[in-house]
Amino acid sequence: MRALLAGISGVNKDVVVANLLDRLRANGDIGGPADAGRYQDPQAAPDPRELFAASVEDVFAQQGDDLASTLSSFRPTYQLGAWQRAGLAIAEQMEDLDPRHSLLATHLTYYTSGRQFSLIDIPTIRRWRPDCIITLVDDMLDIRAALARRDAEQHTNFQLRLREILAWRSAEIAMADLLARNLYEQRDIPHYVVGLKHPAEMLYRLIFHRRRFPVVYSSFPITAIRYDADRRASVDGIRGELHRRFIVFDPLTLDEGTPQVFDKARAACEDGVEQITITADEARWPLSNAGTLKDGLPSAFPMTLDPREALEVWDDMENQVRHRDLTMVEQAQCVAAYRITMDGRLSTGMYSELMYASHTAEPARPVLMYADPEDGGLDHPFLRNFNHRTYYATEDWFDAIADIAPGDRDNPQRPLF
Repeated sequence: MRALLAGISGVNKDVVVANLLDRLRANGDIGGPADAGRYQDPQAAPDPRELFAASVEDVFAQQGDDLASTLSSFRPTYQLGAWQRAGLAIAEQMEDLDPRHSLLATHLTYYTSGRQFSLIDIPTIRRWRPDCIITLVDDMLDIRAALARRDAEQHTNFQLRLREILAWRSAEIAMADLLARNLYEQRDIPHYVVGLKHPAEMLYRLIFHRRRFPVVYSSFPITAIRYDADRRASVDGIRGELHRRFIVFDPLTLDEGTPQVFDKARAACEDGVEQITITADEARWPLSNAGTLKDGLPSAFPMTLDPREALEVWDDMENQVRHRDLTMVEQAQCVAAYRITMDGRLSTGMYSELMYASHTAEPARPVLMYADPEDGGLDHPFLRNFNHRTYYATEDWFDAIADIAPGDRDNPQRPLF
């Protein structure tokens, strides 16, 4: 398999590749010890004929081009040539090695001095022959913290406001969509948007074994139970089991719309406070980096933030959250819905996702719902508005999800969806 990894600055694609390499070794796909370190380290690198990993931005440096100065100067011809030289060097290495698998990383768009632009050369990428494109994304606050850490360590003098992070992330996803549809004349290739807080095993399966596992979008209450530890634990237990069994797109892996942060920012602005401190518990549903694509990176929290910076992105952020979740529905083969009437109240967020899966997505995605009879509210008239099957035992629910893909799942010619 050959995957093209895209994503804006701050997603740490090198750490993602290192964690994927760990999974490849642990699962026996390639040889060597499961101790990858940074994938640029030749001491830790696998046999490149088994797995070839390269980053265009790293090759820039190897060829003597300073990335920051190349991007900041307005020299379009030189910039395009620098990207093409790096991309061609990667293509030539791959053609010499003919690797079994490859992970190739690049920005599809760049952002500097308030300007977004792209340097990619499609004929060069075509020589890489990617089978899929993965756009790696992370919470805007995590990206902000990652850029601050890099600036402190490397004196990059590169910081972005939250609104710039959201805008650049949208542009990167749009460019990946465009590339996936137009890279080859005779066929499209899959494009997946993947949050860094997904388990590393999830992306490993998605890239290398996606015909062996059902691809699921997990839908569950979030807003209503965010600060209820017991109900959160119930959801986390189910999330963990879904991730263990399937390839799961999980909405909690990109969780930047927490009301507590924006309520705190709004109160600070009203009181004339110019800086607030955000803790991990305030910023998101608690998730550890352990075992994820971010494993090995420090927490972004606590962090200080200008409250006005948070408030200016509220509308755009909410809009992106809605579209992001529906994008993940589109990326899945089915929706696994868990307790839509938890505590007897209909989850409006889940309802919109299930309506989209049933009535808007093309083709429609099957909705498989687990319902706990103790929740109540199962006779809600809105629950008749979408096509679904309801299960009252979790094992029956898991078995139904496992059966959602056709029996010829291992046939490499079968369309994914």
